[in-house]
Amino acid sequence: MGVQQRFHRPVEFDFPPDFPDRLIRFKETSGLSTKALARLLGISPYQLRQWWNKGVAPSSARLFLLLTLAGEMGLRDGILMCPERDLPEAVNLEALPTRVA
Repeated sequence: MGVQQRFHRPVEFDFPPDFPDRLIRFKETSGLSTKALARLLGISPYQLRQWWNKGVAPSSARLFLLLTLAGEMGLRDGILMCPERDLPEAVNLEALPTRVA
């Protein structure tokens, strides 16, 4: 018997256009200076300002670090991430397994 192949189409998704505003709100809420936040992320303050002034998207590694930092500070959900608003309609939140604490 042959092997059945499954093809999954990727979900179309664009970087949130309000990410610069979210990042600024995170910085203000965290109490970190631009220099301190940039140092934690391993980037220059200039690069950080590019993220919020020019709309430059961070690399996946820097974004992961930012979200991990925000999660540890309790500032990820509702500030940097808004799943109910950000996820494409093709993603069914009800079908996702619930988190185990």
